[in-house]
Amino acid sequence: MVVSLVAIAAAQEGGDGGGDSGDNGGNTSQTGRHFKYTPADYINADFSKAGNVTLTSKTTVNVNTYLYIAGSLSANWEVKGWGTGIDSQTNTIRFYHNGTLTIQFSQFANPAKISGTQTGSQTVTLSGEMKFYNNNSMKLLYDTKLIPIASFNHMSGSNALKFDSNSTAGILRADFTKQISVAPNVGPGKYQNIGIISVTRN
Repeated sequence: MVVSLVAIAAAQEGGDGGGDSGDNGGNTSQTGRHFKYTPADYINADFSKAGNVTLTSKTTVNVNTYLYIAGSLSANWEVKGWGTGIDSQTNTIRFYHNGTLTIQFSQFANPAKISGTQTGSQTVTLSGEMKFYNNNSMKLLYDTKLIPIASFNHMSGSNALKFDSNSTAGILRADFTKQISVAPNVGPGKYQNIGIISVTRN
């Protein structure tokens, strides 16, 4: 199953991340395992004349697939003044999961002008860095380093990133930093790019 997360790379920061017969667990999506159990093989019989009695007790556990995502995907800048300027913003996304996640990127590019003047540069230079952690231990699992944003598109297909729940302890944290570089010839207008992050559960 594939989940697509649309990230507006034009630039916002964010977040982290009952039973019938028996219930033991949290009641929100981010508190960990949630358990619901029901009794089966009900018995109510007289075995007085049956001789030896053999009773079987079967235990069945069905584990449902789970994926909960919390955080901010996009960044929005207001740029004023003149000259050359560089600025960065980091968004945090948390993936609560119990399976292996395959993460791929596509359609990332420098934000292009969608309204405004027709002179000067028609794009804003954008770089990105994504760091993936085990959210519990904060062990670094993967770091793209700061690269041109279009390079994220190479992380797809056989180059897609994979994170199993053993390495993440069930919570994968992604710190997504976007850095814009605005040159003097970047004139008035609105610049935007919409990138796609696809998450496949294996």
